[in-house]
Amino acid sequence: MTSYIDKMFKHMNLQAVCNLLIYGTDESEPDNQPFNVKLKNGSDPIYKRIEKLYPEGKERDEALYDLSKALSAYEVVYMELGMKAGARLICQLLISDAPQPMEISQ
Repeated sequence: MTSYIDKMFKHMNLQAVCNLLIYGTDESEPDNQPFNVKLKNGSDPIYKRIEKLYPEGKERDEALYDLSKALSAYEVVYMELGMKAGARLICQLLISDAPQPMEISQ
């Protein structure tokens, strides 16, 4: 029983919940890098690729604009989804008297 409880507490962190909600996965090790490092490591490869494909001028600016526009759309959608998920969790924790039945989809 103790190992089961220990396992539950291991998964009670923000990254584990986010991975489960967004990707449907259970990542075993949390990524403890600061946000700025995660963003830099995640974005550097695509920016370097764009610079190689479009070494100068207008085409590179247009490609970077298109990339920024796409990433901004994802940012807005996932921020809203995160806020809604957080609000639902708070509602269940603080307001709901009866536990919600768990739906299992197969």
